[in-house]
Amino acid sequence: MNNLMNLIIARLDGEKINYLRYRHYIEKLVKDGIGGFVVFGGDYEEIKNFIQHLQSMALEPLIIASDIERGVGQQIKNATLIPSQMGIRAGFDLKKDMAELKALYSIVIKEALDVGINLALVPVLDVNTEPENPIICTRAFSDNPEVVSQYGRFFIKFFESHGLLTCAKHFPGHGATRIDSHLGLPHIADNIETHIKPFKEAIKSRVSSIMVGHIVASDIKPASLSEKTINELLKQKLGFKGTVVTDAMNMKALMEYENPHTLAIMAGADIVLHPENPYNAMEEIKTAYKQGLITDIRIKEACRRISKLREKIKRKFPIVKQENVSLIHRAFKKTVTVIKNEIDDLNSRQIVPYLTGAYNEEIKKAFQNYFGSAYDLKEYKPSNAMPLIAAFTNIKAAGKEYLLSENQKTIIRKIISNNKAIVVSFGNPYVLSPFKKAKAILTVYDSHEIAVLAFLDALNEGFKKTGKLPVKIEWIDE
Repeated sequence: MNNLMNLIIARLDGEKINYLRYRHYIEKLVKDGIGGFVVFGGDYEEIKNFIQHLQSMALEPLIIASDIERGVGQQIKNATLIPSQMGIRAGFDLKKDMAELKALYSIVIKEALDVGINLALVPVLDVNTEPENPIICTRAFSDNPEVVSQYGRFFIKFFESHGLLTCAKHFPGHGATRIDSHLGLPHIADNIETHIKPFKEAIKSRVSSIMVGHIVASDIKPASLSEKTINELLKQKLGFKGTVVTDAMNMKALMEYENPHTLAIMAGADIVLHPENPYNAMEEIKTAYKQGLITDIRIKEACRRISKLREKIKRKFPIVKQENVSLIHRAFKKTVTVIKNEIDDLNSRQIVPYLTGAYNEEIKKAFQNYFGSAYDLKEYKPSNAMPLIAAFTNIKAAGKEYLLSENQKTIIRKIISNNKAIVVSFGNPYVLSPFKKAKAILTVYDSHEIAVLAFLDALNEGFKKTGKLPVKIEWIDE
């Protein structure tokens, strides 16, 4: 029997690596043959040095994975943030902007490989057909399967050709759900063919791995535990020869299932990702193996696919040239999308910004520095100035900030019905649907200070260039 710990990728908390007890725990996992780690948080230099230390201890190269959809800075301090995938689609045309997009993604590749990440848990290939999707939304390139396929193909080929392995997710598609699988078990009602199309393209593009989501699609079981989905559909029908990775096994979507790690391996998953306790997961799989529920053939197949992944990690690639920081600002500015603008003299107007939703003090200060003042939406007072309403939402695991409340929508509708007003969404563009009557409607697909500064710069230039809205918004007439 092969070392079953090899089938597990455990969590590595970068914020904890300076605690001696935690370091010893992680080192013990390496000594016991863990397959690798998925990295969350930490300081750039500290996590880089620790990963190097762990790799020096390992008999085989550790698979070091991370969710870096918005760049390495999404996880690690002092690294770079780039626009969300929807922002990329809005701002970058694959033909006209190819060179600039390659330069932007080169920063991600360079930082990931430098810090020690060798498997990027990207791209997100979900087709976001559900406007109220709480967990995908701006993480997706588009609601169009053709567009998602095109951008996914480019992404995979560019990253893999420069030595950073990729993991397409969340098979067979998380874009049609209204439930966050971190909190519950979503079901797909849409035609599954729409959602698996980008994964077919990813397989043709030789993606290294595919992450299977905790989603009920073509079976009564979640896809991550379904032999019908993994073995029959993904491996046999679609012919995927790479490594199959589960979504994080600690998510609440699986809380009703006993022995989920066993079920995942039996179904055809090669790696179980982020179990709550890797040793308990290993013992569960070991017991199932001894009972004959998991066969030697299945274990050997999983190990063979993992070995192929490791062989790719061992290859040497030239270090990608890293561009300067101004590229990041330009990239975010390109994502600013003007959906509607009926205000000709925008730059000559006195504008007062009103902020609502998931914003912080740094964001408020950025508006204050530009306009001279900034207020919360609840502080709105009628005046001769034009109101600019900035709505901030966040798309994140188990998050609650992906929509506006009914009260927020009521206040905004009242303002735009009585004023020439600008409404800007930072984050989820679908929240704009009730505000069709606003004289100017814009969206930016990220909701942090970098995105705000890019928006303000674009405003200062009179929105000379605009991104292209990647999704359809169903406008509400009220």
